[in-house]
Order: sequence, then C-alpha cells, then structure tokens
Amino acid sequence: MTRNPQERRTPEQIRAGNRRIGLVMFVIAAVFFASVIIHQKWFT
Repeated sequence: MTRNPQERRTPEQIRAGNRRIGLVMFVIAAVFFASVIIHQKWFT
C-alpha cells in the first residue's frame, strides 16, 4: 500500500484524523473503566 507523494494531507485533515483517533481511544478507555466499576459493584 504505497502512497502517492503528490497527495499530501493538509494540517486540517491531520488534526481531524488525530481528533477522531483520540475520541475512539477515549471511548474504549471509558468503556473499559465503566465495565471494571460495574463488575466490582455487582459481582463482589
């Protein structure tokens, strides 16, 4: 999967991608911690 060097991403596109990745990682972490808390409250 090679990229065409002529098609560079603009800084706005890079920031949008970083924001999207950050949001996905935040949601994954939030679900993980919520599941740990729920598991401790109901299954102990």
